[in-house]
Amino acid sequence: MYKVFVSDFDGTLIDSDEAIPLSTMVEIDRIRKLGVKFVVATGRILKSVLDYNRDFPFLDYIISCDGAYVYDVCNRKTIFKRPLGGSIIKKIKKLYSNCDIYLCTVQEWNLCSRNIVYSELKKRSSSFEEFYQNNKNHIYKMEVYFKTKKARDSAFSELQELAIKANIVKQDEGKKKYLIEITAKDVHKAVGLEKICKKEHISLADVVCVGDSDNDLPVFLSVGKSVAVANGSKKIKKVASMITSSNETKGVEKVIKKLF
Repeated sequence: MYKVFVSDFDGTLIDSDEAIPLSTMVEIDRIRKLGVKFVVATGRILKSVLDYNRDFPFLDYIISCDGAYVYDVCNRKTIFKRPLGGSIIKKIKKLYSNCDIYLCTVQEWNLCSRNIVYSELKKRSSSFEEFYQNNKNHIYKMEVYFKTKKARDSAFSELQELAIKANIVKQDEGKKKYLIEITAKDVHKAVGLEKICKKEHISLADVVCVGDSDNDLPVFLSVGKSVAVANGSKKIKKVASMITSSNETKGVEKVIKKLF
C-alpha cells in the first residue's frame, strides 16, 4: 500500500467553487487513519491552504509556492524553505515593470503594479523598494501576468536566453490568464516531496500523486504512481500512469477508493 498521497490543489482537489467535497474529506480521513500521509502540493501560498484545514483537519504536510516552502502541519514546523534571491526579484521586476507581478510570501500574494505594492492582508500599499527591503528574504515565488499568450511565451523565451538562474514555468490560469511562475533555482514540487519522504523515511516509490498541470511533472516523474485528472493538461496526461475523472466529479476521491 502507498504510504504518502500527494494531491495538487486547484484543478485537482478543489472544484470550481473552491471547495473540497465532504465525501472526499471522509476518504482522506480514512486513509490517514490507516497511516497514509496526506500532502497538498500547490503553487498557492501556505496560508491559503492552511485555511482549509481549520474546520476539518486533513493535512499532514503542505508543499506551497511550488516547492519553495514545505510545512509540517501536525507539528506546526517548517521543514524546508528557499526564498528567491534578491537579484532575481529586482531583475524580473525591471524586465516586466508594465505587467502585474505577484510577490508571494507564506502569508499573502502581494500585487506589484509598476512601483507600488498592494497588501490586502495589511490593507495598505507601499513602494516596491520599501516592500523589498522589508521582505526580500521572505519572497518564495513571483508570478508575472501577461495579456496574451504570445507575450507570455516571448517573455519565457527571453528569460531562457538571459539564463536567469531560477526555476521558470509557464502556466495558464483560467481563460485569458497567461503567467510565468518563478521560484529559486532547482526548486519545484518534487524537491519539497523529497524533503517529506526523507523526514518520514519513505521511498518515493511508495508515493501516489494526483495532479493536473505541467508544474506537477517533476513529481509525476519521481513517484511510484502518477494520476492525472481528466481536466489536466495534455503533457501531464501523457506521462501519467493512470487517469481519473475531473476535479468537478471527485477525481481524487475515486483514486483513493481505487488504490486504498
